[in-house]
Amino acid sequence: MDRPNILLIQADQLSAAALSAYGNTTVVAPQLDALARDGVVFDRAYCNSPLCGPSRASMLAGELPSTIGAYDNAAEFPASVPTFAHRLRAAGYRTSLVGKMHFIGPDQLHGFEERPTTDVYPADLEMVPDWRLADDERLPWYHDTRSIGGAAVSAATLQRDYDDAVTFHARRTLTDFARDRAGGHDERPFLLVASFIAPHDPYEPPQPHWDRYDGVEIDAPAVPAAPAGAADDAHSRRLRAMCQLDVAPPCAREVERARRGYYACVSYLDDQVGAVLARLDELGLRDSTVVVFTSDHGDMLGERGLWYKMAPFEDSARVPLIVRAPGRFAGGRRIGRTVSLVDLLPTFSELAGALAHDAPPTAGTSLVSLLDAPGDDGPAAAWPDRAVIEYLAEGVRAPQLTLVSGHHKLVVCPGDPDLLYDLDADPRELRNLADDPAHTALLSRLREQLLAGRDLDALDARVRRSQEQRRLVHAALTSGRRTAWDHAPADGSADTYVRGDFWTAIERGRLAPHR
Repeated sequence: MDRPNILLIQADQLSAAALSAYGNTTVVAPQLDALARDGVVFDRAYCNSPLCGPSRASMLAGELPSTIGAYDNAAEFPASVPTFAHRLRAAGYRTSLVGKMHFIGPDQLHGFEERPTTDVYPADLEMVPDWRLADDERLPWYHDTRSIGGAAVSAATLQRDYDDAVTFHARRTLTDFARDRAGGHDERPFLLVASFIAPHDPYEPPQPHWDRYDGVEIDAPAVPAAPAGAADDAHSRRLRAMCQLDVAPPCAREVERARRGYYACVSYLDDQVGAVLARLDELGLRDSTVVVFTSDHGDMLGERGLWYKMAPFEDSARVPLIVRAPGRFAGGRRIGRTVSLVDLLPTFSELAGALAHDAPPTAGTSLVSLLDAPGDDGPAAAWPDRAVIEYLAEGVRAPQLTLVSGHHKLVVCPGDPDLLYDLDADPRELRNLADDPAHTALLSRLREQLLAGRDLDALDARVRRSQEQRRLVHAALTSGRRTAWDHAPADGSADTYVRGDFWTAIERGRLAPHR
């Protein structure tokens, strides 16, 4: 394990709360259960932005979205920003990406030398937010209630077609690695990222996975509607308006079906993860490979009357993080320190021996000390125990910053009242302590930590300027002869998935079950 192989498996929109390893008693996911039993489970892991594109770019770069300009799902990820793929490739690793990464811009590799699949979403500037809009003004690609009311079995969807291909190519990539190494053609250790879109909405699982929940009581949201009074914050009200949840709130039956559909999509994902891990075992690579499982963000699933992501609350921002390394880290353990996805770059770099003295510092901290010695003594005692989350996309009109420090969470957004929660005493985040005189000193200290070195007015201006520029560029690039940035692998699948209007593409790929 001096230079282990590294396999990162990433889900899309998988809340930590949707896995039994984190206390869910409804979901059926035996492969992920086994991974958690054999590995190390991080109880407080967070994304650094509860939105696909910024979260993934931030994770790869080990930097917060504002640092690299990855503000939203239509913000270009600059090719000059070093990623963990660049670092490991420079250190002698074979770097492969299979599946979704939501790269925006002409660079669709970002340090990976192999990418046998296209991306499920387009690489263009279509989904640029507009902070000038009122709450009830909608852009055509916004989430709405269709994924909730339409949750049902489907014989085929574009997203499942995509994930089936991800499983095939991930297994094939592992096979190619083993074959090349056995033949002496390429003896480098590998970094493989296998990234699925499940269980992202629409919640349309296959029949067998839906049937796994026959006779199972589907748990309802703990807080199924907007909290009363001061507990209902300004950001939640904007998100409900933006997604039309206040116009047509789903009924109890729709909520139950949507949550069942989501759980069934988790079960489908579980099968895909199991197939990839089985291939790892079949090739004799288990003991020489560090497996990391996580997600880009979670899903509110009806909590607080919210759905999907985009919120700073636990169901949206807290993600599963499981690390299995039989030859390196003792399994069957849990770590309660606060960590985030930017910590993966320094972790992979340390595992690979790629900590170059001249490499620029990043926002993350290597998890290796926690994985080696999770107790209160030793190197792990100096762990910062904090995570910063940024949200700079649709649903706000100013930068929203969140600090999780131990068991406290602070949310700051100019124009909105501050939110301060004690996650141990109030895990559903219903009691805002920001106005409580007993917590004035704590609020001041956390605010100082969060805003140190940050100029929110300057960040606001940068985001708005970027939106303005990208609206102009997109209008120009969609006039006349177009040149797509989408990754075009040799299999000709570049135009197979979501291209152009999101909802039209989803409908095109939907196939109702045969009756």
